[in-house]
Amino acid sequence: MTELDQAISKAYQSGGTQQDASQVYLILLRSTLFLPVKKEMPDTAKKDEPFYPLYAVIEGNCFMLAFDTLDRLTHWAKDEMARIDYVEITGRDLVAGMNEKIFLVLNIESECRKEFSPDEVMHLKKLVAKIDQLKGSPHAGL
Repeated sequence: MTELDQAISKAYQSGGTQQDASQVYLILLRSTLFLPVKKEMPDTAKKDEPFYPLYAVIEGNCFMLAFDTLDRLTHWAKDEMARIDYVEITGRDLVAGMNEKIFLVLNIESECRKEFSPDEVMHLKKLVAKIDQLKGSPHAGL
């Protein structure tokens, strides 16, 4: 069980108290995540985009997957792993670069999976901005 698993499990058990939810957010932001991305860049790829995350659109909502271990990513991808790639990225950098209308799904198919709604993603973005402002550096403290 990872540190993030433990925090998520504790938050679920407590019914999502503010303290436990905040702990999940802080651990997520400082964690290294594995983000499945397209292996081949589309012809329409912008030169300033280093990668294109995989996502799913379900009932008009956009979902992006991330994993806190490479094992979880490869377990999820199974035989498709040869057709995709991944990037390692901090939760802080992932959240900072996300569109706030996207759902972030952490560790799908795991016992401690967590879906972050667009409202939670926006809250995480505000946390990143606040931490950056307090530390005086764009990446400090995480």
